[in-house]
Amino acid sequence: MIKKWERGAGIVEYALLIVLVAIAATLVLAALGGTTSGLLGGVSSTLNGLGISAPALQTVLATISDWQARELAYYQQHGGWPRTWSPYNFTDIGLIPADWNQSIDGLIMSPHGNQVGLTAAPNHHVYVKDLNGNTLQLYSGWAIWCQVGASNCYYHTVAPGNEIDINTLYVTSP
Repeated sequence: MIKKWERGAGIVEYALLIVLVAIAATLVLAALGGTTSGLLGGVSSTLNGLGISAPALQTVLATISDWQARELAYYQQHGGWPRTWSPYNFTDIGLIPADWNQSIDGLIMSPHGNQVGLTAAPNHHVYVKDLNGNTLQLYSGWAIWCQVGASNCYYHTVAPGNEIDINTLYVTSP
């Protein structure tokens, strides 16, 4: 039969062991210092490089939807689509061009008449899957086009067979 004080001693020994492991881990991490920080930073960069984050993708999708609604409203009010050249591609739909000079997680977005275009920012690579699950890379000068009223976006050109699943979009940087 185990006495109460023996049971209590076991718990105390266990707690001391946990404290000792915590102290040892703290000392090892302190000794490694910058190495650990660099390692963890590298892991974070690698994970971020694997794709556009979920919140950023939601921002991109919301922006596409908003711009398409603005393009459609312009069409309904003026009987034609907004202009496709800068700065009018932004100002025709009520946007300030300077607000959109920066990329969103490696993507540059631009309204273009009845479409929204997505291109890779400098030093970034954009990938997306087609409707058959094949991974496609967006080459320099190419765009993903999301057309007003279309249920899918398109890879490179708006044409049958170029439909993509925009939810599979991911961006990497070297």
